[in-house]
Amino acid sequence: MPLANLELIPLSGLIGSPVRDRAGERLGKVVDVIVKLRDGGYPPVTGLLCRVGGRRVFVAADQVDDLGLGQVLLSGETFNLLRFERRSGEVLLKEDVLDRKLINVEAGKLVHANDVALARVGNRWRVVGVDISRRRLFWRLMPGRPRRPLDASSVIDWSGVEPFLSHVPTARLLLPLRRLKRLHPAQIADIVEAASHEQGEEIIEAVHGDPELEADVFEELDPEHQVEFLRNRSDAEAAQVLAEMGADDAADLITELDQDRRSSILLLLPAKQQAKVRGLLAYNPGTAGGLMSPDFLAVSAETTVGTALQRVRRADMSMQTLTMVFIEDAEHVLTGAVPLPELLRADPLAHMESLVEQAPAKLRVDADLVDVALFMTDYNATAAPVTDAAGHLIGVITVDDLLEAVLPEEWRRRAEAAASE
Repeated sequence: MPLANLELIPLSGLIGSPVRDRAGERLGKVVDVIVKLRDGGYPPVTGLLCRVGGRRVFVAADQVDDLGLGQVLLSGETFNLLRFERRSGEVLLKEDVLDRKLINVEAGKLVHANDVALARVGNRWRVVGVDISRRRLFWRLMPGRPRRPLDASSVIDWSGVEPFLSHVPTARLLLPLRRLKRLHPAQIADIVEAASHEQGEEIIEAVHGDPELEADVFEELDPEHQVEFLRNRSDAEAAQVLAEMGADDAADLITELDQDRRSSILLLLPAKQQAKVRGLLAYNPGTAGGLMSPDFLAVSAETTVGTALQRVRRADMSMQTLTMVFIEDAEHVLTGAVPLPELLRADPLAHMESLVEQAPAKLRVDADLVDVALFMTDYNATAAPVTDAAGHLIGVITVDDLLEAVLPEEWRRRAEAAASE
């Protein structure tokens, strides 16, 4: 819906405005605007919260003839004087939305609702956008300022935002998971870190409906927030999250939890995941063993290219890890590595050993962070194999693992700040 084609009425221009009957007689003033939020679409105005004398009363939307800057005109001369009580699903725009943060789903960041745009769409008044410009906030705060219409250029379409509703007792709506799925897990994590604890909880509760997405978001959170959002969960609930995470990320998170919870949560992990995490916990976190993931794809030298590609398609691991297929002998000693693009270009009937031209470069499990960084730089590697003292392939370090380890903390804070601008 092009907002430039609509007459946008600012919420701030309605609050405090006189309510007049059909004859022009003043009956009271507007306290708030009531809408019914839905999962998608433009929320319809269901009524106004008005003050008449000392009473807060409800004026139904079908009794309103016109909304404008500075006044509200009713279609009749009387209305019900029953006290206002919230009904299920009702949201008050001034109390619940104005001057609060919302998620800009299109931009993947938090925005501040400095005003709310309403417009007549068909035969109903609806919320159509949010003004996020600072100049709108400054204008509202200026003493004695006249009421001013909205500039459509600073209003973002309501279809692109999601409000937080946990503070609204009657909303009974979660943030819609289907819309959060449009964001990358890293974007969701940045928003969680930039939000208040209550807002972050609301996001985490929404993504809980998709265990895989929830795990991806937890992997992207900084340790402080990971612990924060697991603190009030039971050990079983925490284990469910860790079970969906990569083993290396799960191991890192285990070390951040309170000492008295680590063993019990570890014991609740599925056997395969538990074994991987226990293995990683044995290594110094500042070494290749502490950085690596135990998930990788290795085949024998006699495996055909076509069979190797079939295994790539069936592999349940990150795409970063699958940039390389490794070759090992019967004793699991690393003998070669083939980048996925080269595999895709090769003859499907060729054996994997025919694609190996030189001995594979590899990292020892005790290599420190500097050695890892130099190795991946020298070899232009996006994935580096890690071996034990006997040359057995035991894990792989991806470039994102390295970047996360070397990224200064102040740079991470910069990303959080950007998510809230």
